[in-house]
Amino acid sequence: MPLPGPEFHDLASLIRGKAQRNGSRPAAMFPEGTRSYQELDHGSDRVASGLARAGFSRGDRIAALLFNCPEFLELWFGAAKIGAVIVPLNTGLKGDLLRYELDDCQPKGLVIDQRLWDAYVPHRAGLALPLEWTVGHGIAPASVPDWSALPSDAEPPPVDPPRPDEPVSILYTSGTTGPPKGAVIPHEKVLTTAHEIGQRSELAEGSVLFTALPLFHCNAQEMTTLTALSYDLTAAFDERFHATTFWETAARFGATHVSLLISMINVLFKQPEKGTDRTHRVRVALTAGTTREVWPLFERRFGLKIIELYGMTECGCTTLMNPPDRVRVGSVGTPLGFVEAQVVDDVDQPVPDGTRGELVVRPTAPFTMFLGYHRKPEQTVEAWRNLWFHTGDYVTRDGDGYYYFVDRKKDVIRRRGENLAPYDVETVLNRHPSVFESVVVGVPSPLGEEDVKAFVQLRPGEAVEARALFEFCIERLPFFMVPRFVEFVEEIPKTANQKAQRFVLRGRRGGIEHDRDALGIVLRKP
Repeated sequence: MPLPGPEFHDLASLIRGKAQRNGSRPAAMFPEGTRSYQELDHGSDRVASGLARAGFSRGDRIAALLFNCPEFLELWFGAAKIGAVIVPLNTGLKGDLLRYELDDCQPKGLVIDQRLWDAYVPHRAGLALPLEWTVGHGIAPASVPDWSALPSDAEPPPVDPPRPDEPVSILYTSGTTGPPKGAVIPHEKVLTTAHEIGQRSELAEGSVLFTALPLFHCNAQEMTTLTALSYDLTAAFDERFHATTFWETAARFGATHVSLLISMINVLFKQPEKGTDRTHRVRVALTAGTTREVWPLFERRFGLKIIELYGMTECGCTTLMNPPDRVRVGSVGTPLGFVEAQVVDDVDQPVPDGTRGELVVRPTAPFTMFLGYHRKPEQTVEAWRNLWFHTGDYVTRDGDGYYYFVDRKKDVIRRRGENLAPYDVETVLNRHPSVFESVVVGVPSPLGEEDVKAFVQLRPGEAVEARALFEFCIERLPFFMVPRFVEFVEEIPKTANQKAQRFVLRGRRGGIEHDRDALGIVLRKP
């Protein structure tokens, strides 16, 4: 018999209903303070009223360039209360990528952390957003109003709650051969995913779900925030991940559950052992990418249980997940209740258990996956080929229905929890006056996932130092997209139809590789 679905089917009803039930109980904790359920509801009422007075209405989009902060949650829920759509952008964006995403989502307004103003201001005049607000203190002109001074009434305007099928957000994901795509996310999807995650997370009364992952990603939104609120618990946030103090921060928040990606797992495991490794209440780590070798050692060292999972923005930050009472080391688990999965070959035919194939999924209930890519109908149709959403990841499945991640089929590079497209890095490199062509691939990283490597063919008669190319990229790319390695080649290997042979370059050995870290070049993170 299937488990009951979520109690609420839109974010506006969720926060109102939970505030009535939980009142002054803590809903969200940040380093700067705590918001109760009632405070979060009242704060989002203020935002809903202010946005309505500023001219926002159902379906209008508001972009956000914000770190993890209470203002993010108030904007997210406040926009939902009037049927508006939040577009949270990666705080590392700069240059053409930032301009592209702002231009593509066509927002009516922007809420931006003052620390990110320098990245935004070069595009400000060209975008001419009708409304802007800032959070914090910094260099934005005084004419741009502070978010805390948003004019509002005591109550938001009377608006019917959003329907489960209406968009709540647009989240940008990396494209493999073109610009990023905005996945349109409905209310039902985020709440169903959170409900299902909670069913497999060994939650208990008083659980505190802690993350240092960014709220502009679906992981912190669904796995931490909405799972906690859906089960009347508390979410806790750090602004960013700090390996040296992670467990101390978790202890300070009283965390019982944490969310970790493979790079975080490996960095934590490589830290020198210390007395605070177990002086915390964490008993469950919800992880993605834990290797078989590290898995049991990590559990013993930090005194917790790993529950491994798999997901992506389009089909849920968690789509497959280990049942907590039947965890299989090395597996990403079995499908959650809202999704059906298959393993298929290159012509979408199912393959036998134990055989590598692409993971494809589809929902078992309406509006529990994304609605499509914003302004990109062709890419939406391609992703949903033969009525299955194609994840672009190779997996195997055993006879008991457990899935095991093998490799990426598509060219997207996974670095420190960020998906990035070679296309975006190549576009910048190819603008350098000395570069004829470049190809970017992912190479194994000692921290897990991948590092970025660029193969560069120079124009005839041109010469350029690797350091100059690294610095060229730093000026124009988000920090997580800047290549770690550069190798110069005489010619890019091509197929008969002139496509770069990435697999040949990935396997190339013996070339002279220039390492950004060895050159002492430091990335400037926002």
